[in-house]
Parts: sequence; structure tokens; C-alpha cells
Amino acid sequence: MISTEKKELMVFQKRILGLLGFFLVPCAIGFGLLGDNSAIENPKWWYSISMTYYANSQICMIGVLFSMAVLFLSYVGYNTSDKILTIISGLSALGIIVFPCGHDGIEITGLWGLPCETSFKIHCVCASVMFVSFAIMVGYNFTRSGNGEQMTDEKKLRNKIYQICASVIVVFMVNQVLAACCGYPGYWTLINEAIMLWAFSFAWLVKAEFFTKFNDKKL
Repeated sequence: MISTEKKELMVFQKRILGLLGFFLVPCAIGFGLLGDNSAIENPKWWYSISMTYYANSQICMIGVLFSMAVLFLSYVGYNTSDKILTIISGLSALGIIVFPCGHDGIEITGLWGLPCETSFKIHCVCASVMFVSFAIMVGYNFTRSGNGEQMTDEKKLRNKIYQICASVIVVFMVNQVLAACCGYPGYWTLINEAIMLWAFSFAWLVKAEFFTKFNDKKL
């Protein structure tokens, strides 16, 4: 049985995670546009959130993902499944930071000084694992109810929202695979990442009772 204090802590963590996920995209791009990104030739940092590692907004991407990782790893969860998924999400978020994607004109990158090609492969695995864990958490764990708990109309509505958000994450993961295999313009990665992050963010904010219209009515 989870105490009231732990439930309040989880609600707070969910709200912060949702807000961090939402603001990661505009902050990374916004700060990148404001400064001088001429340190590398032919900068393509705006092709994806991960590419902002090579922009002057690097600290934004690293800081937000690291903060999300800490929150995921410290998340109590309602059950073992919650804890396993949030640990996976946290570790994969750290992997995205430690093993950055590559960039034209750069041969060695990341904390361990790996060749860009090697770092990029690990980076892609970490990103895929993170978004898959997001989809499972939102589409499955969020829709569950306690044993014997009667499902309210508001809960049914929230479940539809969670299922839609999880479906959006899956659809745009598939779209990202198509973008990589079919030679879509580079910025499609940014579009796919932004939509997946915002779907994740909205679901977590709904779960965190951030939008009162979706909350159960108090008797």
C-alpha cells in the first residue's frame, strides 16, 4: 500500500516529467537559434533534438534529459512493472546523452570518445528503447485500475487519451524508421521526436492530474 506522501511525490514527479518533456523541444531549438552555432562546418543541429548536442543549446538537451533520467530512476511507482519501465526509461535517457549521434565533420564524440558511427548506433538503440518504454507505460500501465476499483467515466476518458498518446508514439516511431530508410529530409527526425515527446508529455500531465477537467469528480 502506497502512503499518501508517496502518492503526492509521484504526482509531483509526473508533473515535472511531463513539463520537461514538453519544453525540451522548444527550448533546445529556441536556444539554438539565439546563439552562434558556427563552431562546426555546415551545422545541422536542427535536424533532431539529439543533434542539438552540437549546438550552443547542448546544455539544454543534456540538462533536461539528465533531469528526466534522475526523476525516472527515483520514481517509486505503483508496482514492479512501473518501476522496471521507469528504470529502463531513465537508463536509456542517460544513454542518449553519453552516446550522442554523429555530425558531419566530426569523427570522435561523446563521453567515451567513440567514433561517431559507433556512438550513433548505441544512441539509436537507447532512443528506441526509451520511446518503446514510454509507449508501454502510457498505453498499458496508465490504463490499469486497482483490484476491485470501479472505473469512473473520467477514468474511461483518461484511458482513451492514454491509448491515443501511446498510439501516436508508436506511429511516429514507425515513421522515423521510414524516414531513416527512405531518405526523408533530415528535419523529419525533429518532427517525429517532437510529436512523440509531446504525446508522452500530455499523457503524463493527464496522469498527474494537471488538467482538472480529466480528474475524477470529488463526491
